[in-house]
Amino acid sequence: MPQSPIRKALTRTEIFGHAARLFRLRGYAGTNIDDIMLAAGLTRGAFYAHFKSKDDLFAEVVRAGDGLLAQLRAPGSKVLPTLDAYLAKEDLAANAQFCTLAALPGDVARAPLAAQLAYANGLYALIAEMARGRKRKLDADATAAAILALGAIGLARASGDRRLSDWLLRCARLAARALLRPPRPSRPSARRASPKPKRSRSRRKGVGARQSKRAGRSRGGRA
Repeated sequence: MPQSPIRKALTRTEIFGHAARLFRLRGYAGTNIDDIMLAAGLTRGAFYAHFKSKDDLFAEVVRAGDGLLAQLRAPGSKVLPTLDAYLAKEDLAANAQFCTLAALPGDVARAPLAAQLAYANGLYALIAEMARGRKRKLDADATAAAILALGAIGLARASGDRRLSDWLLRCARLAARALLRPPRPSRPSARRASPKPKRSRSRRKGVGARQSKRAGRSRGGRA
């Protein structure tokens, strides 16, 4: 008996959720269709009723943009508080596991073009969210902040040294905040009137002597 459209949509969502989790946890190469369907409690044959291939499913997972991008797109979210929470050491494990852009760059680099283009679109969207209130969506400071955030999560996740991981996250958070801090409004610069050049005493004496001579000649002429 065929599934109802609602039941089919729910099954597809369940398969997709397990696939996204396993891809981020094990990577593209370390996850196969059998693993995904076993996690969903279904047989391998049911996979092809919802997805064409593992490549198509992986590209769709990348396109979904879970993690930091989804947090920034949430209603009422603010960039700096969201970034602070994302780079908090207490949430490292969760963000490293659930952020697609931070967890899968290496896998995407070896994946088919569809996944790479989906990843690029996700980066564009992330930078645009971080550039709120700025003139350009592809703002240089917002781009650098995105690189710091995603890179710090990846490096901290790979580091087995907890102290180093905390330090990486802290430095990235401070640097990203400095880049994204709203610029102060520039004040109009008031032009100062340039003072008139002062005449030297010797010059004033010379001018006074010449005026006295002229006055004496004019009096002598009248006489």
